[in-house]
Amino acid sequence: MERWWNDGVKMPYPDAEIQEYRDAIQGHDPTYRYLALIDERPVGMFQHYRIADDPEYAAALSLGEDAVGVDLFIGEANLIGRGHGSPMLRKFLREVAFPFHRLDVCVIGPSMNNTPAIRAYEKAGFRPLKQVTVPGEPDSEFLMRLTAADLHSLQT
Repeated sequence: MERWWNDGVKMPYPDAEIQEYRDAIQGHDPTYRYLALIDERPVGMFQHYRIADDPEYAAALSLGEDAVGVDLFIGEANLIGRGHGSPMLRKFLREVAFPFHRLDVCVIGPSMNNTPAIRAYEKAGFRPLKQVTVPGEPDSEFLMRLTAADLHSLQT
């Protein structure tokens, strides 16, 4: 995870990155974070948020529709690339993110350089939407989209 977070944008690392999580815990950021568990063992984190709650990010994405944003981080190196991400993400969307926001569209924006994440999100049902440049981010995002109807049509 340090490879993606220690990108020179939020300095000094890791304090500036950690401050975002403090802000969320204290209710200053409308991003909701959860532990990702495998066999009751914490292995990473999920987060969800309404895109419109961050006007600068919403403007950069220019979706033309209201949407949920999600992210998944697996922090255990030995679990990356083992097929856990896609089913965990589908379950998180079905049980948490979509019901919480009561919206029918979800987007996820991995770095254009994060090919393993893009593949995992495709396996979860996300489809490519467009490449976007987000102010303050070092890489363009490969924006991907999934609807609640598409998610419910997928098995498991």
